[in-house]
Amino acid sequence: MSQRNIRVLIGIILLTAVTVWVSTGDLQYTVPKDVESGLGSDAPWWAPLLFWQGDQQRSIRVHQGLDLVGGTQIVLEAQQTTDDNGNPINFKDVMEPARVIIENRVSGGLGVVEPLVQIEGDNRIIVELPEVKDPDQAISLVKETGRLEFVEALQTPLREGDRIITTEALRLAGGAVATDTSTYPDRVFKTVMTGSGLKDAQVEIDTRTGARTVGFTLSTEGNKIFGEYTKEHVGDFLAIVLDGVVISAPRINAYITGSGQITSGNPAGFGRAEAEDLAIKLKYGALPVPLKVIENRTIGPSLGQESLAKSLRAGAIGLIVVLLFMLVYYRVLGFFASLAMILYGLINFSLYKLLPVTLTVPAITGFILTIGMAVDANILVFERMKEELRGGRRLKSAMEAGFSRAWPSIRDANLSTLITAFILFWFGSNFGASIVKGFAVTLAIGVLINLFTAVTVTRALLRFAIDVFGGAIDRNRRLWLGLKEDAQVSVPKWVGGAFQIVQKRKWFYLFSTIIIVPGLIVMAISYAEIGSPFRMAIDYTGGTIWEMAFDQPVDTVAVRDIFVNDGYTNTSVQTVEGENTILVRTKDMSVEEKQALITDINANIGQFEERRFQAIGPTVGREVTRASGVAVIVASLAILLFIWYVFRTVSNPFRFGVSAIVAMLHDVLVTAGLFSLAGLIWGWEVDTLFLTAILTVIGYSVNDTIVVFDRLRENLPRRRSEGFEMVANRSLLETLHRSLATSISTLFVVGAVLWLGGSTTKQFMAVMFVGITSGAYSSIFNATPMLVSWQKGEFSRLFGRGGNAKRAKAAN
Repeated sequence: MSQRNIRVLIGIILLTAVTVWVSTGDLQYTVPKDVESGLGSDAPWWAPLLFWQGDQQRSIRVHQGLDLVGGTQIVLEAQQTTDDNGNPINFKDVMEPARVIIENRVSGGLGVVEPLVQIEGDNRIIVELPEVKDPDQAISLVKETGRLEFVEALQTPLREGDRIITTEALRLAGGAVATDTSTYPDRVFKTVMTGSGLKDAQVEIDTRTGARTVGFTLSTEGNKIFGEYTKEHVGDFLAIVLDGVVISAPRINAYITGSGQITSGNPAGFGRAEAEDLAIKLKYGALPVPLKVIENRTIGPSLGQESLAKSLRAGAIGLIVVLLFMLVYYRVLGFFASLAMILYGLINFSLYKLLPVTLTVPAITGFILTIGMAVDANILVFERMKEELRGGRRLKSAMEAGFSRAWPSIRDANLSTLITAFILFWFGSNFGASIVKGFAVTLAIGVLINLFTAVTVTRALLRFAIDVFGGAIDRNRRLWLGLKEDAQVSVPKWVGGAFQIVQKRKWFYLFSTIIIVPGLIVMAISYAEIGSPFRMAIDYTGGTIWEMAFDQPVDTVAVRDIFVNDGYTNTSVQTVEGENTILVRTKDMSVEEKQALITDINANIGQFEERRFQAIGPTVGREVTRASGVAVIVASLAILLFIWYVFRTVSNPFRFGVSAIVAMLHDVLVTAGLFSLAGLIWGWEVDTLFLTAILTVIGYSVNDTIVVFDRLRENLPRRRSEGFEMVANRSLLETLHRSLATSISTLFVVGAVLWLGGSTTKQFMAVMFVGITSGAYSSIFNATPMLVSWQKGEFSRLFGRGGNAKRAKAAN
């Protein structure tokens, strides 16, 4: 045994130990409040190692997404305003301060332990609040500008609740504000100081009256401004105004510096919630730009936990079936591949905790899917290894040659999947689709780790096994490898007749047409009935979807009547998962409109648990629709260019790329047709997860096709005496075992989650199942035959270009 392999094995053992420790650990360290930056002296030994996690908190634990623990996601859009000089405000200058202010508000005001507040694009902020009990309060808190002003009232005794126009409001609005709601429409009050002059604010109790007030402390600049003004205006009224509404307007009784107090016109003072809300807005600052809620999602934890439990159980069953398949089909090779897959799972889970990756149901589904795909590299190696053994090589030599010759296919196929994952990540990052982003992250991590475990780990384990038990394995290949003793040919004996795939390509073209055309007809019918080839979810159309769970049976007609009476005429109500749970689809609604509906439903129907709420504005829907089309087009072009580059050493590399794209479009059309049919029959809707599934199918289809093309590229210079058609068919048959084994193993996992998984991933997995099945078919029966047809000039003859056809025929 070589010293190098011994070192690799020791490294694998140490890596396994570390990943087991990380996977089973649940650790968290938070910097003490009295430490301004960096880690405290009491930090554990592991905290400095996780330097990328930030300065305030380090952890080795699972980070669960909103769909698992419940919570609210809000997408805020900045509204255009002007600066002090009347110029349109530059969003690049204000979005980061706005993000920090919102993060402080939700952390300090709502007590959210781990909020996620991030900038999306140029003018949007995504806020994810796990385990928020009152989503409406959260929405109100984060979107309000909190524009606090101390306004000169002189001898005008303003009253609490008066709406006034201030010089600061005019400045922010660019000089034009509505006056019809103002108590003093013809007067503009001077802003003495804004909330930026405050240093701190907190709820206090007046010791004399017992009234609840809000005390504030002035900053150095605020102290200067406030002191100079109050010194010159003793006896005048000074109004304290929040977002244009007078909170109180006390007289200035003395020169004020350092701190002050905001009182309510009510003798009992502010209400508790009112005082706390005001103190939060003052303490954590005014937003530098007005924000509008354009999307709002609320998810109950029971829905996510149910889907998670089912998906994990289904994934475990699928994984066990895959491992058994590898053991039965590949024997001792499958055993070591299974060990590598176990390490693959440990590394994945460890990285999820260390980076960290927020785990949602789709993200976990992405991980489960990569398990099915992780065996692909092993299968490629094992099939090449068997071919080398059939060709007469000894076991060790065959193993090394198998890894060496399978590497180009492994590399190119996984790179195509990474391209798809990158595009999905871009889509999820720029359009607030965190579920898509989570899926893309776990998919990409899985692909990268698979390259390590399938090549490095499996090879090291096999080298060890061959060094120790190689003689016994070589003497009984049938038992240990499942390889017949007399198998000395690289292509199975049953390759004739029906397995002349390329030669019978026209029949397969016909079969594909028979599958695709009905789907196109169904999409046309759907377009005629509902104005779209598919039933589009609110992700694309905008609107509201609201899932409610009642304690008693619910009359859906009565629920719909409530919505209609409140002005939501285009509302549908249907039962889901039993008679006590309903799903309402209607137009977009604001927080205030939602609260009014809740009051009506509680009064007329009964109390309910909100399992899911999602409201998306029509502008967002249109943007997501455009972005989805762009994502599919970009993915297709990226893969075309990638294949063109990878196969640049062969003649006509462009044909390889186009043939792969056409096979990919075949899979998309098959999947889309069946989904359109499901929309007409079962009401299935296209959402962002559907796009995720389609792009994943694209990556998987091209992955499969690249393996066949790689073998064709390898065979062409070695078999110059054979025609292109014969070499292409040989390449197909030599990779047929791999194509079928990989597809079957992946379908085991996808099928298990589809059959036994949660409802939130069922449609997604249905698309994946159909797409993977179609991808396996098109890679074998469409992509390579189409390349042959192009090479032989059949397309030229089809379009009447006989001269080109003759030249192509002569060239072959």
